[in-house]
Amino acid sequence: MKKLCLLATGGTIACVPSNKGYVPGLSGDELLRYVPELAHYEDVAVHQIMNIDSSEMTPTDWQTLARACHRAARTYDGIVVTHGTDTMCYTAAALSFMLSDLRIPIVLTGAQIPLAAENSDAPANLIDAFIVASQADPGVQIVFNHKVIHGSRAFKMYSKNWDAYVSRNYPYLGRIDQGRFVREHQAKIQTGGKPLYSGLDDNVFLLKLSPATSPALLDYIGQDDYHGLLIEGFGTGGISNLNRGMADGLKRFNEELKIPVVLISQCPYDGVNLDVYGIGEQASSVGVISGNDMTTEAALVKLMWALGQTRDLGEIRRLIEKNVCDELSPRSEPQDLVLLD
Repeated sequence: MKKLCLLATGGTIACVPSNKGYVPGLSGDELLRYVPELAHYEDVAVHQIMNIDSSEMTPTDWQTLARACHRAARTYDGIVVTHGTDTMCYTAAALSFMLSDLRIPIVLTGAQIPLAAENSDAPANLIDAFIVASQADPGVQIVFNHKVIHGSRAFKMYSKNWDAYVSRNYPYLGRIDQGRFVREHQAKIQTGGKPLYSGLDDNVFLLKLSPATSPALLDYIGQDDYHGLLIEGFGTGGISNLNRGMADGLKRFNEELKIPVVLISQCPYDGVNLDVYGIGEQASSVGVISGNDMTTEAALVKLMWALGQTRDLGEIRRLIEKNVCDELSPRSEPQDLVLLD
C-alpha cells in the first residue's frame, strides 16, 4: 500500500453552516472520517496547512503550500490537496511552476457542495483524488468530476455545476473509471533544476482590454510599484488603440521602466500568435512577450514566478516562453524543453 498524505487548506469541501453562511470548518481528519470508502488507505498522514475560503488565498499561501508539498514529497508516494474551487486553478499553476523534478503525483480537489451537506459532490471527488494520487503519473494535477487535468491547464468553467473545470488547450491527462485511473495523455516529466522555486513577485497588474481602454491607463500603472504587466488582448493578439498611444506606452514599459509585458488572449481556446497580423507584429516590436495559449491563471502565476527569479527582461522572456514546468502545447512542433541552469 502506497503512503499517502492529505494537505488540507479549507474551501467549500470543508465548509459548515454558520450565521454568516457557509464557512470552512472541517479539518483534514474530519474530511477523511466523512468518507468511509477511504478507510482502506492505511495511515494517511494529514496536515492542516490552513482553513480558509480560497478567495482569500494569496501568493504567500501558495509558497506555504509549495513548501509543504516539497517536504511531503520526500516521504510520501502521493499527495492530495483539498482546496476551494474558486482559485484552485491559480494554486495548481503555482505548484506546477514552483515544484520541479517531481517524482510523485500531487492532486488538488474540492467540491461545489460542502462535504457535510446533502447530495455533495465532495465524497466522489475525494475518492477519485486518492485513486489518482496512488495510481497516476508524477506531476501537479486537478481531479474533479472524474476528470484529471494538468495543473497549469485547468480553467473553472462553472460556478455551480459539478463538472466545474475544463482543460484548456491541452488534452485531459485521464479519467477515473470504476475505481481506477485511466491514462489518456502522459505529460512530460521535468527533471533536473531545483526541486523548489519558492520565490514569487506578486507585484503584477492584470489588464483586460476593451475597445474603450485608454492608453493613459498605462501611465497610471507605470507610476505604481508594479514589476510586471499581463494583458488580456483580443483574438490572436490584438491590442486596442495601439496606433493611438498604446504602442508608445508599451515601448516605455519595455525600454524605460524595464517592466515585462505579457500578452494572452481573451478567447478561451487557441491563444495568441503575434506573427499573424500586423498589429501583433507591432506589439512584438515594442517588447510585448507572447503568452501563447496559457490561461490567465497560469500566465499571471508564471509571470510572478519568473520575476521571483530575475528582473532581467531577456531572461524573463526566456522563462515565459520556454519554461521547465509548463510543457509545450501538443499542437506545437515536438521539441525538447529548455531546462533552467
